[in-house]
Amino acid sequence: MLKIPLSLLAALCAGLALLAAPAMAQPQTIGSVTRIQGFAVEAAPGALNYDLVAGGRVHEGGRIITGRGARLEIRFDDNSVITIGEKATVLLDEFRHRPAAPANPGAQAIRLLRGTFRFVTGLIGQADRTRVRVRTPVATIGIRGTDFFGGPLETGMPPGQLHYGFMIIDGAIDVENIHGTVTLDEPEEGTFLPMDGGKAPTPPRKWGAAATSEAYESIAFQ
Repeated sequence: MLKIPLSLLAALCAGLALLAAPAMAQPQTIGSVTRIQGFAVEAAPGALNYDLVAGGRVHEGGRIITGRGARLEIRFDDNSVITIGEKATVLLDEFRHRPAAPANPGAQAIRLLRGTFRFVTGLIGQADRTRVRVRTPVATIGIRGTDFFGGPLETGMPPGQLHYGFMIIDGAIDVENIHGTVTLDEPEEGTFLPMDGGKAPTPPRKWGAAATSEAYESIAFQ
């Protein structure tokens, strides 16, 4: 009788198991990089990492990370756009676009963990604003068909300290946390919160030149 070494038998069984296992499903692509400055990477579901380049696709469930001095613009498949500043971390939690079903246009959910950003709603938000969710470390944003900025800023704070600001560029948003809600509906109207989100948003007011310049420069391409 032919005897097969146990080590060889184990290797054969492992190989057969791999052949029998179903191929890992590829994460769904949901948008494309339209502009990039510096370095950015996506950690996609399934432990897949992608260096992002212009024209490259991003994926539902992906974690976007930008490097020092970086800028990144992503256009999603419903034509919504997010622009991300340097040293940012953004989670693309959910994206379902159903252009053929206007009564159920899909859903979009984005989480900002770090850094500055600008977000413009697309077809999902235009069809049903309740189906777009943008969450940040300090507040949740209620979308009303809009273009807005968010992120940490230095303007108006003592040296070395930050606060978290939101500014409407076009349209309107509700800035909400457990302490209160404000509505921004005038261009360059903004609100601030502490970095830990421990207070209600400040009453809406037009930002001065220093704050608006810092906001725009943090996401501007060079």
